[in-house]
Amino acid sequence: MNSPELSQQRSGNRQPAATKSEEETLSARGHWIVSTTLVTALAVGFWLFSNGFLLTRMVLPDHSTASVLPFPQPAPTNSDGSAAGKTCEWYPAKFERAIILVVDAMRADFATWSDEIGMVDSEDRQHGIRPKPYHNRMPVINSLSAKFPEQTMLYRFRADPPTTTLQRLKGLTTGQLPTFIDAGSNFAGSAINEDNWLQAMRWQSLYACNDTGSDKASVSGGYKRNLVFLGDDTWISLFPEELSDTHAIETNDTLWNEQSEVAHGKRRGWARVRPFPSLNVWDLDTVDDGVLSRLPLFLLPPEDSNESTSNPEISAERKLWRQLVKQQGMLAHPDFLPSSSPDNSMSTKNVGAEQLHGDWDVIIAHGLGVDHCGHRFGPDHPAISQKLGQMNQAIELIVQAINRSDKPTVLYVFGDHGMDSKGDHGGDSPREVDAALWTYSNVKWNTHEAGQRIDRVLEAAESILGNLSLTDVLDGDLRSSWWLNTHLSDDYRLKDGKQPVKPVKMRSVPQIDLVSTLTMSLGLHIPFNNLGAVIPEFFASDSSGPDSEWGLLRALRLNAAQVMRYLEKYMDSSKSHGFSNEAVQSWRDMYASAETGYRELVELVAHNHRAHEQSHVMLFEESVAAQYYAFLRVVLGTLRQMWAQFDSVLIIAGLCIIVEVLVALVLLYLVLRQDTLDHIVGISWKTGLGGAAAAAIAARSLAHVANSRALSHVTQLEATAFGAVAGLVGAFILVISLRLAQQCRDEQAGSSAKDSVDDQGSGRSVAYTLNAVALVMAAIHCLAFTSNSFTFNEDSIVLYLAQTLTLAVVLAAFKSTRSSSSDQQKAAGFRALVCSLIMLALNRITSYSTVCREEQLPGCTPTFYGAPSASISSTALASLNGCMVWLVPYIIQHFLRRSRSDQAMLPKLWVNVGMRICMGMAAVYWVLDSIDGTLASETAASQSTASSSKSDWSELRLVLARMSVGIAVGGGFAAWVASPFCIDVAVTAVPQANRAAKLPTIQATKQAAIILGFGNAYGAAYLMLVSVVFCVLYAFQQPMGGIMLSLLLVKLLLCVETFDSLRDALLDGSSNTSMVPAQMTLMALLAYLDYFATGHQFTLVSIQWSTAFVGVREMQLIVCGAIVVLNTFGSFILTSLCVPLAVLWNESLGSQRLRLAPNSYIARVTGAASIFAAYIVLVSVSTAVFAAWFRRHLMVWKIFAPRFMFSVPVVLLSGTVLFAAAIGFATIRVLRLGLSVGNAQAIVAQKIAQAR
Repeated sequence: MNSPELSQQRSGNRQPAATKSEEETLSARGHWIVSTTLVTALAVGFWLFSNGFLLTRMVLPDHSTASVLPFPQPAPTNSDGSAAGKTCEWYPAKFERAIILVVDAMRADFATWSDEIGMVDSEDRQHGIRPKPYHNRMPVINSLSAKFPEQTMLYRFRADPPTTTLQRLKGLTTGQLPTFIDAGSNFAGSAINEDNWLQAMRWQSLYACNDTGSDKASVSGGYKRNLVFLGDDTWISLFPEELSDTHAIETNDTLWNEQSEVAHGKRRGWARVRPFPSLNVWDLDTVDDGVLSRLPLFLLPPEDSNESTSNPEISAERKLWRQLVKQQGMLAHPDFLPSSSPDNSMSTKNVGAEQLHGDWDVIIAHGLGVDHCGHRFGPDHPAISQKLGQMNQAIELIVQAINRSDKPTVLYVFGDHGMDSKGDHGGDSPREVDAALWTYSNVKWNTHEAGQRIDRVLEAAESILGNLSLTDVLDGDLRSSWWLNTHLSDDYRLKDGKQPVKPVKMRSVPQIDLVSTLTMSLGLHIPFNNLGAVIPEFFASDSSGPDSEWGLLRALRLNAAQVMRYLEKYMDSSKSHGFSNEAVQSWRDMYASAETGYRELVELVAHNHRAHEQSHVMLFEESVAAQYYAFLRVVLGTLRQMWAQFDSVLIIAGLCIIVEVLVALVLLYLVLRQDTLDHIVGISWKTGLGGAAAAAIAARSLAHVANSRALSHVTQLEATAFGAVAGLVGAFILVISLRLAQQCRDEQAGSSAKDSVDDQGSGRSVAYTLNAVALVMAAIHCLAFTSNSFTFNEDSIVLYLAQTLTLAVVLAAFKSTRSSSSDQQKAAGFRALVCSLIMLALNRITSYSTVCREEQLPGCTPTFYGAPSASISSTALASLNGCMVWLVPYIIQHFLRRSRSDQAMLPKLWVNVGMRICMGMAAVYWVLDSIDGTLASETAASQSTASSSKSDWSELRLVLARMSVGIAVGGGFAAWVASPFCIDVAVTAVPQANRAAKLPTIQATKQAAIILGFGNAYGAAYLMLVSVVFCVLYAFQQPMGGIMLSLLLVKLLLCVETFDSLRDALLDGSSNTSMVPAQMTLMALLAYLDYFATGHQFTLVSIQWSTAFVGVREMQLIVCGAIVVLNTFGSFILTSLCVPLAVLWNESLGSQRLRLAPNSYIARVTGAASIFAAYIVLVSVSTAVFAAWFRRHLMVWKIFAPRFMFSVPVVLLSGTVLFAAAIGFATIRVLRLGLSVGNAQAIVAQKIAQAR
């Protein structure tokens, strides 16, 4: 079969050379038209389905205003009875200034103190228990809480998933719930276009407010709000206007002077903004350094002022601030320049001293060191202890500055989310959603008496909620306002179940509660769309209004009225709001009941002024407050559960298109066995265009009807897209079906009696059996998504399916060794048996590389990083990855050696040298990365962070990564484009006995020319391209991922060789009865299997964001995003690229059927690709169908929706690589070059001419 001699073909039969008149011209037009149509149709189908299934909530453009309360209010009057002007505050401000310190990923247990942890090391060392590096690292929170209990409070700060920073910031500023689809925009944030407290703070003075003309500003600052922002640049993408630096305007006295302020009756506050790049998770210090180096400019007096020089405490503090800055960030930034530098726009030289110190109202500082440490090393790494300690010292210094101020100032320290045991976040596991919130003020706001009243209110609210039949709406966190911090105790649980560290009880609040609390405590209005409740501790000590109304009651009433106003406006804005009648009636009843109680309370206070009834009034106040609080919690819980505006029309429309494409792919495979793509396009394009136009018109009409009857809110664009694509693909299916029916009739008419006797009946039986087994495996894979348990255990299911199908191939190969009639067929059968057995073993080895989903614990042990608790690869694992540098090129050479294709110049230079250099550099890169992690652990005990240990290697690693990819692309790919064929001519002397043989001879010298690599010319040439792409993918895989990707390439080559040998053994090389469905199904299963083996799951948390900076010094959105895509979907890219090998492998350069009918050959390749694509699309259809079916399932957003969302890039990326790169570019280029080379005699003549 694979003889290197000149004249061998797969069938072994010689055919006469084709003349120019007999040969077809290879055309790619039909392939590009069909593949572009189908991939575009898939994209439109997914788009429509996503618009129906993953709709975001409706964003209302309304804004709250300070001068309009959310409930009717009597017209205010002055003491003399005259009408009073409008007010600028809903609630009297408690604080004049606020400092918001966001410690990204500060989990609840990071901020919680436990005395028992300090005794763990001595008492439980024999049990292997050690204090975690992230516990008891922030003692300032505990000490200040104990010293000033009426000025501090620590909360468990529960986030709403998805726990990505951008979504959390949206919730923390608008008070709204996130939608799942927003998770994908975490790295491409757009400006928030709904009401938020930053808008209220920056622009409140520009709205109609306090029109009395008085020049006296209230505490709420109806005139100005001066804002400082430092840190994570995600804020800038969300609030580009609110956080625009205004120092160029505000320091110009000619623009803003006292006279103009009086004329306008108000003044716009200034903003000082310093963002820092946030997505480089390998950089632990740059953002934190930027924050800590700037904060003293605002908290301390100018360095050359009298106050600063005469006060030694301030000088000591300034020195401590400077010691906090590591100045080892990976990014050069103007803020790290000396203050005298002209480029430092935040220096005192460019900004007035009064603005840098004392004249600010709100400071927002967002550090990322803890979060990046989690991503880079995991929470168990010593480096996180250093970052938490750094934040602890910063908090202590901020508190000292607050205590010196004579203005009421509040400090909020919180995490926007937590992190799981690997340091990642994005999902909804307890450790990801449980952040911490700690508050401190230089004035008392949380008195003991108020605390007792709060306890009674919360207990009463819990009782109200317990009496409601809403168990499916309200989880334990909304029912109860207290929480046991089990993260502390779980980390020290012994094997016998004992807990040396007891869980700590603490108050628990949802994160969105911060919005209403922050705004009202600063005298601002609550954003219109807010759904959070005020945190009671901040208002229970107050009395407000002329009647000394209890502060908490007034705050809750304002809060409840604002939420009810929002709900009513939301329902009025859209008939398809998605709220059930029962929920709406429940909200209205609860709110009306609370309002009734409030009115009764007002009457009671108005008619009873005796002192002995004051206790009764207080209990009544607490009862009414509990009703408002319960109402707010019911609304929040209900919307959490039901806020998904599913549009069934769009869901069905998207599914219809995807199913149409699936049917078209299967029919395309069947019809292309006897037809060409150009012919199919020629007979279908008119029908397709007509069907697209007619269906588009009909769809637009139906969309109008659906919208008028409130059945859907489909747009005209969506309707047109659906109609055009559905009509086009539907017409294509109709034409293919008619053509296929015609082919069947022609076959039946041309059959004869002698054809009924088939000497290949046994082989065809095996082929049918394998295809049937493959069909069953595909069905099982699709049915796995009918259950959430099967869905999150998909990795185990895929392993079972791949092994089962591989075992069926093993049995087929074994049968071929027993039933073959010739020695050549038996050898082919034995070759298939060996290859399939090796593949069976490699699949099992692949399964040992795992990362575990939260739902799989504790039954799953992660091994991807070399140890269950590790979050960076061990040095041993990175070294093992280096073995692939020798193994992969050796195996490729082995596969080429059978056809003697390895003797050509390209494989000698590229595979033996270039490929090993590329892989070697990538392997060294990951070894150095692992050493960095190890050194960071060893040096964390000193006063240096992990970044100091890696600084020596960072430039070398950068060079290695870039050279690895550069050599692959610039060297390997360029060489392949120039000359892809692995053929050479060997001139040897011909023995006397063989001179009569029909071998090309050089008569003058009695020599014969043998073409090396002739029998597998097309397959070997294509394999060279695969090896180049593999090197690029390999560079972006972590060590275990690199090992698994290498094994995937080996398995794909084994799969190609196995089925090629099976066809030789069972079908004598015939392609009439094809095993393509079985082969493509197995290749698709291998792609899924290695997706899991390369360290991924179909969850956001498993995305390896740290790989985005391989070979990149700083964040570049497009480049880093592309690297993450290559890392995540590398197995699908590599497998899609290998699909054409199923047809090209062992195809002789002198193949007459290729030369006579090249377009039919392209049709064969496209047919095989259609089956592979059909499997991927079939799985995606199943994920979409069951995600839509379970759209009200409890686990829809945790399991079913993410699985569907990941299937979209898998399908589109695989389809693009398969049809555009693998076939449209590579395969057609190889075939065209092969056809242009000519026959064997031409190759020999060319070689002899070159030799002369």
